[in-house]
This record gives sequence, C-alpha cells and structure tokens, in this order.
Amino acid sequence: MIAAETNNSITAGANGGAFYESPIKAFGKIAANGSVTKATVGVTATRLSTGRYQVTLPSGAVSDANYIIQLTQPGRGGAGNDDPGISYDNQTVTGFEVIIGDNDNGATDRSRFNSEFMFTILDL
Repeated sequence: MIAAETNNSITAGANGGAFYESPIKAFGKIAANGSVTKATVGVTATRLSTGRYQVTLPSGAVSDANYIIQLTQPGRGGAGNDDPGISYDNQTVTGFEVIIGDNDNGATDRSRFNSEFMFTILDL
C-alpha cells in the first residue's frame, strides 16, 4: 500500500507497483581536460577554453531551463590558485557552462584555470 499523504514522493506505477521519481536528473565528475570521468549516461562535456567547460545533458533529462545546478571542485591546499571559485553560465534545457578560476587577485577579473569538477542536476 502506498501512503496517501500529499508530500509522499512515491506513487503507484502503471503496473500497480510503487514508483519513485528522483529529483536528481544527472550528475558527473569532469576531468580538468573536459573529459567525462564518470557521469549519468548521455552526459557529455567539453573544455571550451582555459577554465571554461560545456556540460551537455541527455535529451529530456530536465523539464525546462530552471533546474538546479550544484557544482563543486577540489581544494588547492594553499598552493597556487589557492582561492578557487566555480560558477555556471548560459543555462539551457540542454546544458550549461562551468567557469573555474582563482578569486583572490584583487580588483581584476577571475584568473581562470583548468580543474576537475563535479555537478548534480536537480529538477522537480
């Protein structure tokens, strides 16, 4: 039996069994050179330029371009680019760009560098 509470995430499937639709639609680990280390089937990535990457999602992975992007990158341990920053840009229904760089360079623009990163895509 499936509970009837309105906030229940489990519903009856077409065959009468329990069905759960996860809000996690894609995830991955991308290498500094832009290659996919591990990711949801159909995810691709490309390094566009130093510190700038394009992540492409499988067709139909998200319902619209307002999905949630969670990004992370490794720490630097105080060596070289020791104040790393990661952000996204150009979010569409088919993917997004990732920008990585060092942020402690005063009033100048972010100093971009290549780095591995990980992402999780959530959609409701």
